Amino acid sequence: MKEFGGGRFKVVKELGQGAQGLVFLANDTQLDRLVAIKVLHSHSAKSVDEAKIVSRLQHPNIVALYDTLISNGHPCLVFEYVHGQTLAQLLAKEGAMQPVQAVEIICGLLEGLAYAHAEGLIHRDIKPHNVMLDEQNRPRLMDFGIAARRGNKEPGEMIGTAGYMAPEMMQNLPVDAEADVFAVGMTLYQMLTGRSAAEGESVYTILHRVANEPFVPPSSLKDSVDEKLDHLVMVALFKNPQERYHDAKAMLLALREWLGGQNQPESGEGSGNSTLDFLLRRMRHTADFPALSQAVTAINKINEGDAERLQVLSEVILQDFSLTNKLLRIVNSASFGHFGGTISTISRAIVILGFDAIRNLAITLLLFEHMHNKAQAITLKDAVLSAFFGGVLSRELGKKSGARDVEEALICGMFTALGKLLTVYYFHEENIEINKRVQAGGNEEHASVQVLGLSFRELGMGVAQSWNFPERMLVSMRHLPEGPVKPPQNQTERLRLFANIGAALVPLIHLPPSAAERGLHEVEKRIRPAYAWSARELGDLLKDSASAYLGYLGILGVDIQQSDFANQLRMLTGVLTDKKNAPQVADTLERAQLRTGQFDSNSETVTPDESIRPAAESLSAGVQDITNTLVTSFKLNDLLRMILETMYRSMGFEHVLIATRDPKKNQIVGRFGFGTDIGEIIPRFQIDLDKAVDVFQVAMERNADIFIEDINMDSIKTRIPSWYRSALTSQTFIIFPLVLEKRTIGLLYADKTKAGNLKIAGKELNLLKTLRNQALLAIRQKQMGL
Repeated sequence: MKEFGGGRFKVVKELGQGAQGLVFLANDTQLDRLVAIKVLHSHSAKSVDEAKIVSRLQHPNIVALYDTLISNGHPCLVFEYVHGQTLAQLLAKEGAMQPVQAVEIICGLLEGLAYAHAEGLIHRDIKPHNVMLDEQNRPRLMDFGIAARRGNKEPGEMIGTAGYMAPEMMQNLPVDAEADVFAVGMTLYQMLTGRSAAEGESVYTILHRVANEPFVPPSSLKDSVDEKLDHLVMVALFKNPQERYHDAKAMLLALREWLGGQNQPESGEGSGNSTLDFLLRRMRHTADFPALSQAVTAINKINEGDAERLQVLSEVILQDFSLTNKLLRIVNSASFGHFGGTISTISRAIVILGFDAIRNLAITLLLFEHMHNKAQAITLKDAVLSAFFGGVLSRELGKKSGARDVEEALICGMFTALGKLLTVYYFHEENIEINKRVQAGGNEEHASVQVLGLSFRELGMGVAQSWNFPERMLVSMRHLPEGPVKPPQNQTERLRLFANIGAALVPLIHLPPSAAERGLHEVEKRIRPAYAWSARELGDLLKDSASAYLGYLGILGVDIQQSDFANQLRMLTGVLTDKKNAPQVADTLERAQLRTGQFDSNSETVTPDESIRPAAESLSAGVQDITNTLVTSFKLNDLLRMILETMYRSMGFEHVLIATRDPKKNQIVGRFGFGTDIGEIIPRFQIDLDKAVDVFQVAMERNADIFIEDINMDSIKTRIPSWYRSALTSQTFIIFPLVLEKRTIGLLYADKTKAGNLKIAGKELNLLKTLRNQALLAIRQKQMGL
């Protein structure tokens, strides 16, 4: 009888043979239990490292790895032995499953996979043969033999099993959790239909179909698969990984929702709540909607009670490079230029313009950027432009009324069109049907109810509510009562009035002059009890808003050459006749252009790529920005955040932070900063000041700026403290000590992930030191009570 581990493991029988090696059933004589031993064909450090990683995966839906050993020069993996059968064996015997049974099994599989993803591991070979069903029919994921770490941006490799391998694995692209999602989707498809989504007579044919041909929805093969489940499966099988569920957890949540619906009685046809729930589920199950929702919700959760809400809002905005650049362009435009000087950081924008103004601008630009970037028909672009213009009109109405805090009217006005915008974006076929009914003479709101089961406004309000918008903004999205409006008594009523009147003015730009004139008089008559604005004044406001809006679009670098809506706005401002190819309106916001963008030689719009701006120029702008702040009454933490943000954005650091002395512990400890997982890094950033052994302690004791190009170089690796290697994965960093009157009070830290990637020219280094000196000056001023 064959033995392993010096006689500890006695082989009972051979279980099978795979691409990596033989698998035996053996008895562990020490612990008196059956185990499965996999003998690998080759020995490598990589296989041992992967075994160590997998051994840490302890989950009820994952087959546990107990031990590793070497036998005759071959590495062996000792696994838990699971009594039962593989999913492949079950499918071979029974064929297609009922949907609920299939989804329940897949949800168990996804629970184990979600755990692995959270632990930073991707499986890369999920298929029915690698799923065990134990005696309780519980799915157990096994064979992590070709698993890999998440987040690797290097080109991928073609590895796995044809028919379950994601398209990006065949295209030498980086591979992450979405590849596992694809394999789970292919497995679920097979469970529902009894066949593969990509069948073929050869491996090449299968790979070609996976990469290039559309899949037939499972419902076309099995009537038992309903429309909702059909959609969930197909989202997992998108060719583009960015359009799939982000990871196993996202897919698990989607399928759990479907399962929950199977246990509830069907709502009556036309039920608004059930329709809204269904539409929200469909949007959540697209790849982009969750990311948008997460960003908007994160901003809305920041409330008045948050002591560090400037920090939190800055962090959320800075996670999106494009959003950051566009927001800074807007706040440096003529509309916001009344404060004087140029704003180069989000932190200072919040200090100067106020938290609410920047929050509302960020949310508006998030939605605008998200919808505008969809590679879809011109209809969508015009819908987005129209919605954004409605917001601009609402804000201008608020300004004209003399009301305070009117920036919120921008987002309220834009969100009156949210439901329509979401329909154009996510429900293409339904939108076509609604348009047909409108063209046949129907009312748009009635048509949306007939097709969607609820009105555009109701859909928009439902989504806004799921994004945690405050009640006053939800109320602003409701239609005003018919007839003359009453004077608003509070901020909520004002926002609702401005949003609805803005929405009523938008369609007038499409009408002939005589019809538009009649429309303005109707609006004048309706709002007369609240505001005595004449039709002429409203027309001037419409024209001025159009001019300002075209300026916004120029700042944002939006291509509006082919937009009918933009052409109508140009005609309204007198810049353009009705010729389609006439030149665009000139952008007069020169200061914002020169500071944050460049001109394209063939266009008058601004190129929205700030990466072309040299680091030294960005640093210089930040230094000037902070200099302007130092002569005002500033809060120390706000100014320090401006310094960190200037470093972070200008140099492209992965992390930046400030650490200061904790006299009770005689340590330098992390306080705040920017970058991925910075909230987890800060509490672990602790430097003891008792002795000068590691590089951080030496920098503090000698007041020396220290640059480490590679933490693993032989000459330096022993000087990198263990707390650092535990808290961060960055391999190159720079330290700027903060010393006042020969007393170390803290440091500025910045890093990049890969060794050798941190390149700092002489001018940039001098500017970084200037920022350090500005931090010291600010601290000194506050110590002196200035």
